[in-house]
Amino acid sequence: ALPIFYLGSGMAIIGSMKGEGSGASSLIRWPVLAGLVMQGYALHGEMFGEGAVNFGFGFAMSEMFFFAVIILLIETWIHRLHGQFGIVLIAAAVGTLSPLLFTGQVIPSVEWTTIFRWHLLLAIAAYAFLMIAFVHAVLMALINRRLKSPAVGETSKFLDSMPALVVMERIFFRIVVVGFLFITLTLIVGALATQEAKGVYFLFDHKTILTWLAWVFFGILLAGRRVAGWRARTALNWFWAGFVVFVVAYFGYSFIQELVR
Repeated sequence: ALPIFYLGSGMAIIGSMKGEGSGASSLIRWPVLAGLVMQGYALHGEMFGEGAVNFGFGFAMSEMFFFAVIILLIETWIHRLHGQFGIVLIAAAVGTLSPLLFTGQVIPSVEWTTIFRWHLLLAIAAYAFLMIAFVHAVLMALINRRLKSPAVGETSKFLDSMPALVVMERIFFRIVVVGFLFITLTLIVGALATQEAKGVYFLFDHKTILTWLAWVFFGILLAGRRVAGWRARTALNWFWAGFVVFVVAYFGYSFIQELVR
């Protein structure tokens, strides 16, 4: 039932985007909220057992979309419902099923320390914000292409319902800034968690190195925006580079691990 709440709401939002000034009914927020309650309850029940925690690629994917939907739902109470929310909801409908396909591994509760929990929470929040930024970046690229090559069709009507490209860029960089801050906190708290578990602050493993590399890419992107006024293709290219590296840092490797497990 849970995926139906997200899928139905997402399709209803996208279906209502028929051009400039169009919008979805505010009532759509309520089935989304019901879906969030169901997902939160299901995740908690499946992850936390007696003396152990079950976690892996599937649960991380589901939690990432859980956070992304919460962030965008809060945003819709400040502004109107928008097409980006519909796209994320449809993706979340698929994401909620990932724990069924990738069941994860059992971790003893003693290893699930307070610092490690904060590290994981911050990392998932960072992924959630950057997933929203990813959808935003795709829409910006489509709008930019449409400005150069006007076309008629349902896709064009949907893009017409989006804010102006300048406004989209401004929102996009705000999202990236928040995501960058969460990555920074993830790295700091992760270093503390590593010191607690291993006695050192830095491990030369793929997750740590790739996360730092992604942090550098996003830092260059934000510095370029502020100093050189980067826009459009240049800004998006740096974002794609950082996003791909950040996703591979955990999700890519964890996905392959669970496939071969």
